Amino acid sequence: MEFDYIVRNSAGQRISSTTTADSLPTLLAHLKKQGLIPIHVSQLKRQEKTRATRPLGGRVSGREIAVFARQLAHTLHAGLLLSDALTTIADDLENSYFRLVLEQIIKDVLGGKAFSDALSQYPWIFSTTFVATVRAGEEGGELAQTLTNLAKYLEDYERLKAKFKSAMRYPLFIFSFFVFVVGVMVFFIIPKFKAFFAQTNTQLPMLTQIVTGISETLIRNILPTGLIVVFLCFLYWYCLKLKKVRFQIDSLKLRLPFIGKVIRKVLIARFCRNLSILLSAGVTMPMAMAITSQVIDNLFLQDKITYLKKRVISGGVLSEEIKAHKIFPRMVAKMSAVGEKTGKISEMLKRSADYYDEEIEITLANLTSLIEPVFIVLIGGVVLIVVLALYLPIFNLSKAIH
Repeated sequence: MEFDYIVRNSAGQRISSTTTADSLPTLLAHLKKQGLIPIHVSQLKRQEKTRATRPLGGRVSGREIAVFARQLAHTLHAGLLLSDALTTIADDLENSYFRLVLEQIIKDVLGGKAFSDALSQYPWIFSTTFVATVRAGEEGGELAQTLTNLAKYLEDYERLKAKFKSAMRYPLFIFSFFVFVVGVMVFFIIPKFKAFFAQTNTQLPMLTQIVTGISETLIRNILPTGLIVVFLCFLYWYCLKLKKVRFQIDSLKLRLPFIGKVIRKVLIARFCRNLSILLSAGVTMPMAMAITSQVIDNLFLQDKITYLKKRVISGGVLSEEIKAHKIFPRMVAKMSAVGEKTGKISEMLKRSADYYDEEIEITLANLTSLIEPVFIVLIGGVVLIVVLALYLPIFNLSKAIH
């Protein structure tokens, strides 16, 4: 069953959210165990849970969401009412689909619906983190400042994503060029030379036999090889839908020799930054961790975060629980411990996220500078082997003629 509830925490702040539980008494016991005082709890009816369906063709980019959050923060700081601020932003939007969505949100807000509830009707546009942060800002009466922090979070995330794409663009181009060069040689150049050598009836050098044999094998088996590749891709896609299999795949990704470290840093940075933005907005630690686990795209790490949340609810200390799991770097545990002692856990988590974002940028820069010479040597090596294999028989023929 799904319940809508409003509680008050130890600091006196009102918190409202939606959760699932086996029964009302179970939920009340769970809330009291977290130190929360229930004010209102009601079971959601089936029609209350329905969300707007995602239309075909409608799309809003992450960058547009970041710009929207920044513009809304500025207009609210300037003293505009929420509905007026949303109307001003909607009028200037170039994305017609996003404009229609905002116009519907404005109608909901003017009709008395909370801004966060209006946003939650479009989960494919506004993430769980976005909605939860806005809800916390509304309840704390600091929506403008909360949106400013949220905009910074989204801008940093989009900036890092753009840097990652930029860093990968050149290596992908080099790799594509390498595949193209090899394909031209295997399917066009080598077969022509092989036909020429067959007419000479001469004994071919071992290198030439190997190269022409590889070319002939690839040409003969290109269709079954292609079908096998397509089948393996489909099988991988299907396996990702199986939770147990995907859990093992996600765990394996983190253990890969080099790329695993990069993936781990990306996930840890997102964990720290997401948790930081939610805590700074006033979301309770258990709820912040529950939301963070949902936005982490790795089932293995999701499982660890869920376990951390249970331990924290049971009275555990976050830094100590993080320290007990090897997937979390020691620095995160140390920074969390400092934050707990100073009462600035959100700030310390943000600094941890900043540190790992910088580490990722440095790693990507080093990777790009390393891949370029490796591919150049690889392409040069393949071309050299093919040239030697094709011209050695010609040299032998010229010697025989002389």
